[in-house]
Amino acid sequence: MSTPQTAILPEHMTACIVIEANAASTDMAKIKAACRQSLQRLQQHRALQPEAKLGMCIGFGDAVWQSLRQPGEGLDLKPFAPLGKGLAPATQHDIAIHIQSLSHGANMLLALAVLAAFGDSIRPADETHGFRLREERGYDGFVDGTENPEGADRCPIGIIAEPNLDAGGSYLLLQKYRHDLHKWAKITEEQQANVIGRSKHSNEELPSEQRLPTSHLGRVDLKENGQGLKIIRQSLPYGNASGEQGLMFIAYCARLRNIEQQLLSMFGELDGKTDLLLSKISTAISGSYYFVPSQERLADL
Repeated sequence: MSTPQTAILPEHMTACIVIEANAASTDMAKIKAACRQSLQRLQQHRALQPEAKLGMCIGFGDAVWQSLRQPGEGLDLKPFAPLGKGLAPATQHDIAIHIQSLSHGANMLLALAVLAAFGDSIRPADETHGFRLREERGYDGFVDGTENPEGADRCPIGIIAEPNLDAGGSYLLLQKYRHDLHKWAKITEEQQANVIGRSKHSNEELPSEQRLPTSHLGRVDLKENGQGLKIIRQSLPYGNASGEQGLMFIAYCARLRNIEQQLLSMFGELDGKTDLLLSKISTAISGSYYFVPSQERLADL
């Protein structure tokens, strides 16, 4: 039985740290050892602060995973490619570290320990700290992740099932969106609801006959053969009060296709229509795909 890494399934976490890095050399021995040490550090810090409910995932971009994988593991992984004629840039890196919990302090202590384990085997390229706002709303004032699967529904969507050779694994998208809150504030609440496809305060879907096909809900609420293309969202807002604000979009899925189809729809690759969020508030500034192996596989790369 394979065990998924611990940042995929937990619900309602309030803080995260996301680090994307590149391998410092083609010699994977140090990175493999660091992965084992990082799992040990996670267990140590979970024991020190059990109330924080610490979780962590370590994932690999396609270039590195090709040198680590065994036959049949993470076959769908690919480098992130630009979408929408530049609306979604590609900033693919080699390694992703996603730490989340109910405590930013616990995240920081674990992140320091994990980076110490990796040492000079990686070169960090980006670090983002996310945090939960009130009522799980984003900076836009709307509840974020309303369609997220809950409880027992999460595992079949987020985790590759047995008897697949990569069971316990998951595909990960990391994509950072910068928000223009001044621009957003200039449109009415009714216009904002039309952009999202939901009411702002009651968080109810707009009637289908009223919902715009280019609303965010209209772009990402997709079905294939009658089944919804669901993903597990662990996204959190990020930013500074005096600087940049936005959303650190973090999505896990047992199938990369579910994630990719939502992006293709948002950025106009399917029918030429782009998500209204992209013109009213949000600008994508990064994009990377990773494969997140099971805990057992991570410990035995």
